Amino acid sequence: MLSKRNLLIALVVWLALAQGCTQRNEPSSNLTLAYEVSPLPARVGPTTITLKLTDASGNVVTGAGITLEGNMSHPGMAPVFADARETEPGRYQSVIDLSMAGDWYVLARVSLPDGRKLDQQFEIKGVKAP
Repeated sequence: MLSKRNLLIALVVWLALAQGCTQRNEPSSNLTLAYEVSPLPARVGPTTITLKLTDASGNVVTGAGITLEGNMSHPGMAPVFADARETEPGRYQSVIDLSMAGDWYVLARVSLPDGRKLDQQFEIKGVKAP
């Protein structure tokens, strides 16, 4: 049986661990990320993804860092990664290499200089073989 002291220590350790596992970065709901994929329909190989980042008022948001992670819709495939660069104010572009035919989903991770963050996922369905 646990003594009161040991029970208190166990509770403090559990609370510390639980607090350490809490994610504090909540997405910024005042950001919108629109995307376009080219070519359409998408084909295996280099695929251009153009992103437009705006705030709640529809104003473009500049200076963001955006990384992309592409995954197949089924397990077992290695993800593909790419960085998007700002090509004009609020417009970001990247080329991601879709390595296999099928359905893909892309996770866009946006970080702004002021600390705001946004993670958004979108699908690229029916990627065709070359």
